[in-house]
Amino acid sequence: MPVHGTVEAVMDTLEGAKEVAKVIRQSGYLLEKSDLKRVLADLTASVSEAKMELTLLQDVIEEKDAELIRMHEAIVYRGNLKRRGDGYYKTLDGRPFGQPYCSYCWEKDSHLFHLHNKILSRDTRVCPHCKNEYQAVRTPFLDAVNVA
Repeated sequence: MPVHGTVEAVMDTLEGAKEVAKVIRQSGYLLEKSDLKRVLADLTASVSEAKMELTLLQDVIEEKDAELIRMHEAIVYRGNLKRRGDGYYKTLDGRPFGQPYCSYCWEKDSHLFHLHNKILSRDTRVCPHCKNEYQAVRTPFLDAVNVA
């Protein structure tokens, strides 16, 4: 049996519906009431299973689409980010500016997460995703106008 949420799984369930249709066709469309109920129950079960597999397949496709969008954004940002200190920053005219992004998350998975000030500590910034801590002096907010 194929893995759920694949095209192969959908095709297998539709093959079951096709087999039920063959039984109906081979009977000359003349079945006793009890046989007709059994065959229609089999057909309904096959179609329901195919719907379930299509729903699972749709979920897989949506996950892949989201991953493709994230990868595309990472490629676009790769040329527009610059490391300064312990953080990555967007650039304006080749100069970094704005809030820093977590260098660990960017270098590991190409995910962009802004660093936040740690509660009750002005000297420490923390990544909301990986929880790495950075010295605020090495990851400052950079104003686009005053960047050296």
